[in-house]
Amino acid sequence: MNIDTHEIKNGLCLVCSREGQILRVPFDDLEMVPKDRLPAQFSDIIDRESIGKAANFWEEILDNEFVFDYQLYVRQDEEPVPLHFSAATFNGQVWIIAAANDEMLEKMLDEMMLINNEQQNRIRRTEKKLSKLEQYRPDPSLDTYDEISKVNNELINVQRQLMKQNREISNLNEQLNRSNRELEHFAYAVSHDLKEPLRMIRSFMRLLEKKYGDELDEKAREYIHYAVDGAERMNAMISSLLEYSRVGRKNREAEEVDLNKVVDKVTRLNRSVIEEHGGAVKCADLPVVVGQEVPLQQLFNNLVSNALKYRKAGTAPVVEIRFKEKPKEWIFTVSDSGRGIAPEYHETIFDLFQRVESAAEEETGTGMGLAICKKIVEHHGGEIWVESEPGEGSTFYFTIAKE
Repeated sequence: MNIDTHEIKNGLCLVCSREGQILRVPFDDLEMVPKDRLPAQFSDIIDRESIGKAANFWEEILDNEFVFDYQLYVRQDEEPVPLHFSAATFNGQVWIIAAANDEMLEKMLDEMMLINNEQQNRIRRTEKKLSKLEQYRPDPSLDTYDEISKVNNELINVQRQLMKQNREISNLNEQLNRSNRELEHFAYAVSHDLKEPLRMIRSFMRLLEKKYGDELDEKAREYIHYAVDGAERMNAMISSLLEYSRVGRKNREAEEVDLNKVVDKVTRLNRSVIEEHGGAVKCADLPVVVGQEVPLQQLFNNLVSNALKYRKAGTAPVVEIRFKEKPKEWIFTVSDSGRGIAPEYHETIFDLFQRVESAAEEETGTGMGLAICKKIVEHHGGEIWVESEPGEGSTFYFTIAKE
């Protein structure tokens, strides 16, 4: 049985050694590998722009024994052509199939299944004929081939299931992205609608104080102060909620982030508080990590600004930032010389609207800062926790995954 080249276009099937040599070419619609020049190197058919990615593809094959849907550019008439590669190892060899799209790959898998079954049937018929001969002795290689055919069918079925799951995941991702966009639009609309009456409250309270200030007693002015202060707190809370909802949905592309530059920006943002209280931010030489720069800057800023806010009375606030490298993650610490946190609050302070228990009444805050920190850290594949005792300062730990 031959593959129907009228239905399958831009397809390729190769059998290679583990060292990357093409040994056989069962199918080559692109006419890329002359069969009279075998063995040939697999890298010879790859366009130079994809050489690095092809090396990763081969490394994954040897490590995982199965790789699905790897896009590489191949050479054809000096023009690079994108193909989707999948591969599996069997019996010391690497079997590779490639096609221009999922539909073509599906047809190739169907055809390979039919070829495999037909070859198995031929072996069975031959074995049956030979068994009628008295001198025939069963050849163990036939049982081996039978097992190979069975495993090959299983590999094809697995690959087809992976293709189906990949399409389902793509559909779910699209639905999730659409839902996130709608949620973000909704959050902005609600934010605007909620802030508008708060602006009116602040404005009219101030107008009332300005116009009738001489006629108001101390109690009335106190009530106006509470109304304005409450409106401002609610406005800050709405802004924090909006910021919390956006973590993980803005600046989505991961990039290399130099944390030394991030901490430098954070220090400049808090310079007035640091200079006013004679404090300092001490920082080790930090690494470059893979992540999103704006959320990471917000993470460090929240931790540093909290350390400066909840300082001990009459003591210059000192913040120290350090890190340790682990095989799969970075571990960062932000330590301060502040008031400290009682052990019973070490977990709850990372929840929404939970403030540090020792916060004074005049120290404004929404209780969202550490909840935002937690969400940012989790979005970067890590976790966050604190070690602290009242009066002994606090050390916040968080991790960032390397991949």
